[in-house]
Amino acid sequence: MTESVAVIHRVLTRGSSFPSVVETTTGRRYVMKLAGAGPGSRALATEFMALELARHLGLKVPETAILHLPRDLPWLVGTDEFYEAAQRSAGLNLGIAFIPDARDLKGMELATLPEEFLGRLAAVDALLQNVDRTKANPNILHDASGVHWAIDFGACLLIDRLARGAVTPRIGLPPNHFLAGPERPQPAVRELAATIDRAHIEAIAAALPEAWLQELAFSRETLRLRLRSYLEAVRAT
Repeated sequence: MTESVAVIHRVLTRGSSFPSVVETTTGRRYVMKLAGAGPGSRALATEFMALELARHLGLKVPETAILHLPRDLPWLVGTDEFYEAAQRSAGLNLGIAFIPDARDLKGMELATLPEEFLGRLAAVDALLQNVDRTKANPNILHDASGVHWAIDFGACLLIDRLARGAVTPRIGLPPNHFLAGPERPQPAVRELAATIDRAHIEAIAAALPEAWLQELAFSRETLRLRLRSYLEAVRAT
C-alpha cells in the first residue's frame, strides 16, 4: 500500500535514517524512514522484507506502508540536515505504523517478557540474522495496553546475503543477540521457515518498489528464487 505524506510532525532522536512521525493524506500516522539518509533505500528494502516475513511468522511487529514524500512538502520540523535528507528522499520511503503511547523496553525489563514472545522473537531473528537486538538496545516497544512489539529490522543480514547470492543457511542467533547463549532453548527456525509459502514470497517481492530493488542489485525474479532456495535449505538442515 502506498500513501502520500501530508505533514511531518516531529523527527525522532535515534536512527541514521532520520525516522520521523508523519501523517498521511488518509490521516494515518507512521514512522517514516528516508531513502536519502543513512544506508539508503537498501536498508529500507531490508526492513520492509524483514517486517513482512516477521509478521507472517507470528511475531508482533508494526504494519508497513510505502510512503510517497512530495518534494515541495513544507518544512516545519527538524534541522537543516534533516531537511536536506528529506529533499534527497522525495519519492518513495518506508512507513512503519506509529504506535501511540509506546515506550522502549529497557535491558533490565527483558526478564519480564512472556516466554512465548521470546521464543518467537529468537526464531525470527535467527532466520533473518538480525544483528541489532542487544541487551543494551533490544528494540522492543511496550505500549499502553501492555502489548510488546519488535521493531527495527534494518540490520538483518539475510537480505544482504541473498543479494550477494549466498544461500547457505544460518539458523543460529548472532552472538551479540540478547537471547543468544547455551542457556536458552534452540530457536525453532526450521518450523517457522516451513510456514512461508510461495504465495507469501511472491507478495513480498511484488510489493517492493523498483528503485529499492535496484539498490539491492537483483531482479524481482532473482529475489523470489533466492529466498525460496534459502528457505528450502533451512528446512533441510
